[in-house]
Amino acid sequence: MNRIQLNKYFSLFLTIVLIFSILGMFIPSTYAADLIVDVATNKLVYDPGEDVTITVMVSELNIDILLGVDGADVFVSIEPPGGSIAGFPAPPTGGIVGEYRYIHHLSNDAAGGTYVITADAVKVGDSGSEQTTFTVTGSPGKKSVDWIVYDPSITPANPTTADFIQQYVWLQILSTISPGPYPVDIVCTVDGALVGGGTLTLSGTSPLAVSTDPRQYSTGLHTATWVVDPNSEYNDIDLGNNQVTYQFVVGAPAPEFEITLNISPSSKTITAGEAFTYAANVNLASGTPVLTSLSLNGEPPAATTSINPIQGNPSFSSSITVTTSSDTPPGTYSLNITASGGGISKSAIVHLIVQSAKEADFELSIAPTSQTVNPPQETSYLISISKKDDFEETVALTVSGLPSKVQATFDKPSSIPDFTSTLTVNAGQSAPAGNYDLTIYASGGGKTKTAKITLKINEASTSSPSPSVTSTQEQSSITDSITKILNEQFYLIIIIILLIIIIAIVAKGRGKK
Repeated sequence: MNRIQLNKYFSLFLTIVLIFSILGMFIPSTYAADLIVDVATNKLVYDPGEDVTITVMVSELNIDILLGVDGADVFVSIEPPGGSIAGFPAPPTGGIVGEYRYIHHLSNDAAGGTYVITADAVKVGDSGSEQTTFTVTGSPGKKSVDWIVYDPSITPANPTTADFIQQYVWLQILSTISPGPYPVDIVCTVDGALVGGGTLTLSGTSPLAVSTDPRQYSTGLHTATWVVDPNSEYNDIDLGNNQVTYQFVVGAPAPEFEITLNISPSSKTITAGEAFTYAANVNLASGTPVLTSLSLNGEPPAATTSINPIQGNPSFSSSITVTTSSDTPPGTYSLNITASGGGISKSAIVHLIVQSAKEADFELSIAPTSQTVNPPQETSYLISISKKDDFEETVALTVSGLPSKVQATFDKPSSIPDFTSTLTVNAGQSAPAGNYDLTIYASGGGKTKTAKITLKINEASTSSPSPSVTSTQEQSSITDSITKILNEQFYLIIIIILLIIIIAIVAKGRGKK
């Protein structure tokens, strides 16, 4: 590209720039600008009762020229010190383009202080805003706050004259249209007398717990009242929730905590290896129940103790069990049982007598202890073996001291007690007569028991045996029974024979007559 072409394009560029610059001077911008708002009062300080003239100028920047804007919606809001914000429309004056005006009348009791004016203008999506202030002479205005006190309470809940009582209440700001912080007075009275209060500062709407210092009150019914902002330093739209009244009762001091302790029985005898349970009763004698614990001291060696329950609120009952072992030495032991709680203790002493441990054993008894036989004859004894304390060993039976020609058998020679066995003693024909002491032995589990029985053997019968008598055991038994009957009824047979002879002689004499 040559120099002539470059000069040509550069000249064209300058021409285009010049054309747009000239058009910009005569044609309004197609891009809307934010509205520019100015607000002012006719003076800076007013007295209550005066009118405040508020003038608002609305304009916009077009290229580099500031032009007034008609047809805008203009509103003026006024925020008094401590009061609510109020808004008013500002109509155009009709004189100057973009000029709007509102005249605000101050009441005769208008609060002193600084008032904030905010002017807002809106037109076809464009907007602008500006603030200014003016001052009113006189006393400052009150802030608008809705205070509330609620949910009063006392601690302790059921007080006595011995208690130091605190009054409680919740303080809260329900709503406000004034900036904080918010210092406020709060007072508490009981029966018309001031018992607490002060100045608190809140900075939001979160509730705050307020309390008085602890103090004692007399017995009876009392009326308490909490009041927030008692001097009405705030504009409060609802004074009904600025005060809460309630009643509480103060009783006489409760009696001191006292208990009694009873243990039964007072004495018990057991065998080593056994256990025994005492009954403990912890009774409330006076005052408010306090958690009370039980303990025991003085238990025997090689013994354990359990307490169930080990603690409770009187009145309550408990079981105290002492378990001995076979190694617990025999003797009399004093057991000290103590109930402790609420700073007091009560004790009771009971006695536990421990005897030597019982040893598993058995007993031997025989019935009858004496029998008589007339050979050849047999007789029997009933032997009883009884266990003691869970004896579980086998006991064997034997007999000694039998004379010659005499045999003895047990139908149950051994067994585990309890059991019985029949000892049968058979005296042969040639068994020597006499009284014999027989010894019965019962042995088992490393123990042996003995018992003496007597066997009396009469002289054997000299009569020859009848040929018809058989050698069987049944025939021998019948013969022995007949012989026994004859021996035992000998004198009766003699008397019968004599009576027969007498009757025969008498009958013979009558025949001769």
